[in-house]
Amino acid sequence: MLINRRNFLGYMGAAGLTLSLKNVLVESALGATPPKPFSGEAARLTGACMRQFWDDKSHMFRAPILSAETVASDAVHDRGYTLWASLLGLHALVEGEKDNPGQYAPQIAKVFDGLEQYYSPELRAYTAWVQFPGNVDAYYDDNSWVVTILTEAALATKKSDAKRSKQYLTRASIVMADYVVKGFDTSNQPGGVRWGSDPNKPDTSDRGTSATAGTALAALMLARAGVNVSFYTKWGHEVLTWLTTKLLDNDGLIMDALTPPNWEPRRVKWTYNTGVPMRAYVEHYRLTHAPQSLIMATRLAKAALNRDGALFDSKVNDPDKRFYWDGIYFVHYLVDGLLHVAQVTPEPALAASARSEVQRNLRYALDYLKDPADGFYWRNWRLYTIGEAEHSIWERWNEQKIAPAYDPSERSQEEKYKDTPVEDRPRAKTLLANGGAARLFWLASRFPAPKVAAKPKSTR
Repeated sequence: MLINRRNFLGYMGAAGLTLSLKNVLVESALGATPPKPFSGEAARLTGACMRQFWDDKSHMFRAPILSAETVASDAVHDRGYTLWASLLGLHALVEGEKDNPGQYAPQIAKVFDGLEQYYSPELRAYTAWVQFPGNVDAYYDDNSWVVTILTEAALATKKSDAKRSKQYLTRASIVMADYVVKGFDTSNQPGGVRWGSDPNKPDTSDRGTSATAGTALAALMLARAGVNVSFYTKWGHEVLTWLTTKLLDNDGLIMDALTPPNWEPRRVKWTYNTGVPMRAYVEHYRLTHAPQSLIMATRLAKAALNRDGALFDSKVNDPDKRFYWDGIYFVHYLVDGLLHVAQVTPEPALAASARSEVQRNLRYALDYLKDPADGFYWRNWRLYTIGEAEHSIWERWNEQKIAPAYDPSERSQEEKYKDTPVEDRPRAKTLLANGGAARLFWLASRFPAPKVAAKPKSTR
């Protein structure tokens, strides 16, 4: 079965590295900083993603083989990526442009133009797959990220490509005002933002954190860019308040959604569930200097740093060896939130802890999740979901035994393998993982880790 956005969470819920283990343990445990913190890897991977996944003929991101988030289609679009993955590819370029003005502007423009294939003039929004007559399969979380990414693109290219900058901000404003805002349920019964706008598609009435937090951040980013500042500042905070009233759990982390018909919470806690609201509260604080927004951002950050909490892999017995539990395509949202909290918090210890935890997890990604054969990254943060070699490393490192839980989204989705056991299917690198990883490294490259005085623990 092809893994797409509607069955992806179900798979995740159910569900050749030979590096020096000693070196990984020492550097990961202490958050060691490479000589040029992550920016070189960010630039390398961003370029590699464009070479591997961007197709100039179809003007879209396409995969070499049918894999997660791709669609079997006509000759021009076959194996093309859905909007969600394509946005991560674009987001990596935008992050690169922030640090290197002018360098990525032409590629941002090229991807933006290609994404016109997904834009529906009728909906004033982007659909999950390319447009065709009758396609109304649009999602509020996707489009909230369209708004945020295009707003960031507008700010990043304001000097390097002023004409395009205005174009990006205009489109972001249209999508927000004419589509995203309409997803918010003002009745408070239950309230929140719907996942999708097509009632005939599964789960679109869920009031998820992905759509609600994404919408709040999009509103606040537009306000930061000078668009309808008063309204979007107030409205974005209203959306955030609903989220933390309805979905903030007792452990300080954000749950995934309220689900019909009784609007009970879906209690799973993905890293982005807490990361995106964290960033949104920081943006509201920057706009208003409201103490309560800084308090909320701080509260979320402290909960997210707890290695006994739900954002870390609880199957690892030793808390010092625990890392994030879900996927690289989600973790960058958490890292974004943590690093922005570190910028504004008046608590030096919290800023240091946030940066150190980010550095620690990124060393893990470099040493475990990067395939040395081609330089691309796997999707999952948990090694026992990736492949046999990674599973073996996890067991040796943690001195534990665990049954493998190989994720089908790490493998080919070609029809000929549908009856093949997951572990025997060819593995496949994806844009979702590598666009997310590239953004992750760009984010971390801006914030050097605090100096570490402790001595490495022996791993023998």
